[in-house]
Amino acid sequence: MKQSRSTRSNSRNGGLYPAATSSVYSPANLALIREMAEPVLLFTGDYLYEENDRADQLYLVNRGSLKVSKLLEGGMSATLSLHIPGDLFGEPNSLRGAVHQFEAKALEDSEIGVIPQEKLDTIIRSNGDFAVEYMSWMALMQRTTQSKLRDLLLHGKSGALCSLLLRLHNMYGTNGTGKDARSMIGKRITNLEMAEMIGSTRESVNRILNELKDNGVISTERGRIILNDPDYLRNICHCESCPKEICRM
Repeated sequence: MKQSRSTRSNSRNGGLYPAATSSVYSPANLALIREMAEPVLLFTGDYLYEENDRADQLYLVNRGSLKVSKLLEGGMSATLSLHIPGDLFGEPNSLRGAVHQFEAKALEDSEIGVIPQEKLDTIIRSNGDFAVEYMSWMALMQRTTQSKLRDLLLHGKSGALCSLLLRLHNMYGTNGTGKDARSMIGKRITNLEMAEMIGSTRESVNRILNELKDNGVISTERGRIILNDPDYLRNICHCESCPKEICRM
């Protein structure tokens, strides 16, 4: 764990977050996870872990956000997932010597709960309900990965980008009321960042976004993207109406 600094936890207790990957856990078992977790503070740009670090922990995002990515040849990067408050993620592995194949970096000042493999194994062996929910969480992670691969492999760059906009809205979206009932992605995401999320180039993302703007499907306001016609995006990416816990980056 690189450049991290420990701190006392001031995170919210209990409750589930929209589209959070910890939503499969009951409040009681989520409380157990929080009890096991050691709070660690990361500042913007700090690494939670890097490639080849030991993969023997789970991570719960209490505050802030992180991205998991892979450094490619030529200095390029591919973003595999984003994590927001309420997310549980990681690559715990009972095999000795297992290491991370990716890196996780804080996108903003964040507080992360770190759960060691040993504590996780102990509670899985002693608590059947927790073990079942842990299996449900693993299945959720697998389905989320499969849905991303489906978009990238089956529907081209346009379909992948349209799906990405919907996924980002599920994570960061706000919906207006009354006459201003627009769907806005509340977080600023650059075209380069979106390109890294769909395995494309910034030029391709620029072109597709401009086409969507020309057709009135999206617009921008103060650097944020507004989805004027989400159904159009769903049609392009052949949306299967997955739950928000799966339809996310």
